[in-house]
Order: sequence, then structure tokens, then C-alpha cells
Amino acid sequence: MKRELNPKTLTKGLIHLAKVDKELHCLIKLNKDLTLYERPSGFEGLVNLIVEQQLSIASAKAIFNRVKSNISPLTAEKLLKTNTVKLKEAGLSKQKINYCRGIAKAVISRELIFEDFVNKTNEEIIKDLTRFKGIGEWTAECYLLGCMGRVDAWPASDLGLQVAIKNIKGLKSRPNKLTTVKIAETWRPFRSVAALILWSSYD
Repeated sequence: MKRELNPKTLTKGLIHLAKVDKELHCLIKLNKDLTLYERPSGFEGLVNLIVEQQLSIASAKAIFNRVKSNISPLTAEKLLKTNTVKLKEAGLSKQKINYCRGIAKAVISRELIFEDFVNKTNEEIIKDLTRFKGIGEWTAECYLLGCMGRVDAWPASDLGLQVAIKNIKGLKSRPNKLTTVKIAETWRPFRSVAALILWSSYD
């Protein structure tokens, strides 16, 4: 699968964002070596994002690495065959185990077909993913950004992005999701790049 977000489009995005937003321009000058947000594609990538929900990056990474070491390769079929105790020992909560198993069943039944996403719009993919329990808009947007490399994904409910926007815009309080969406309108069609910049400033 060809990723839209790559070093070339990253450079284009940085140029665009520096022109349309003076605060982002300042951040870009301070953070010239941005790291692309990359996650595995398909089932493994979605499980990775479920693990990351409401956890620090370090904690999520440690848990996901343990899950992968227990289930190799990390496929829907193998996850369903893995004992609940083993998944809990890796650090997964009961709720997240249920989410992952639900996704695994959908993959096996062909209710969820990742290969079909290639020719779908961001909106269509979000609609497809959020049908499943445990997959909200944040997870779907991060799938677009990290697993597919879409150049204009925008996880507006992300706490890190909201705090970063509050800081760079000098807002009195952290913007809610709707305000975050509105602020990002001028950053189209490179909102994924804006997310990378903001996450970098927040970290």
C-alpha cells in the first residue's frame, strides 16, 4: 500500500503550514526533524491503536510488544486462539481484549476488509471502522494517519493535540473537539503534518 505521507509530502506540508499559520511557522523552525507517525497496517495496526487508547506512549509500546511476542505473527486467527490469561498478563485490560477479539472476528468473517480501504475516502474508512465496538473517531483517524499514511487525517479529540493548540494559540483553556476541528480547517490538506508538528511540541 502506497503511503501518501512520506518525506516529499511532509516537506510540502511544512511549506504550506508555515504560510497559512504563523504559530505553526514558529514551531516548524524549532522542530526541523519531525518523525513520521507510523504504525503497522491492517489488523496488527488496529490492535496497536486499541492498545494505545488512554495510555502513555511508553506504556502502550511495552504492552503491545508483549502482545506481539506472545502472538507471532499477530493475526486475527492467532489472537482468537490466545488464552485470556495470557493476554491479561501482557497488560491488556478485559475491555481491550474484548475489543481486539471483536475486530478479529470481523476480519475472519470478512465484515472488515482492510484491503478495501485503499480506494476509499477518509470519511468512508472512518465510517467503516467506527461500526465496531472499541473503535471511536480518534482510533479511526489515527489508523488513517499512522497505518495508512493519509496526509490529511485529523484526530481532533486527541488530548496532546488539544493541549499543544492551547499552548501555541495562547488560549485560556484546552479547546474541545469542535473548536479543534475549526482551528485546523486552514491546515487542510496537510492536517496530518500539523498533527506531527503539534505532537512534537507537546512531547
